[in-house]
Amino acid sequence: MKADVSDIWRRIVPALSAATRITDAQREVVITFCMAQARVWEAERLISRDGLLVVGANGVLVKNPATTVVNAYSSILRAARVELGLSPSAAARIAAPQNDDHADSDVWD
Repeated sequence: MKADVSDIWRRIVPALSAATRITDAQREVVITFCMAQARVWEAERLISRDGLLVVGANGVLVKNPATTVVNAYSSILRAARVELGLSPSAAARIAAPQNDDHADSDVWD
């Protein structure tokens, strides 16, 4: 999972940094996003390997427990995307800072 998290971090942070500066608070959201995405990928690999249904303890087919992991972390991903402006609706609400040519260059004067 560590390799997946590192891969996601390397891809997302430059894009976010180009769009906006990442604050300390957002850094934690980015970490959460990367970890959640990696866990979804890991669970999806298990589902691909074992199938949507697996044999349960009593010998009956049951839903693969990895599907519960995907659902839980998908909710975390949705929330993180909104916080980081990565969803289409969140990106539409982000406004670029206004350039005020008349503002004083030193706010302490």
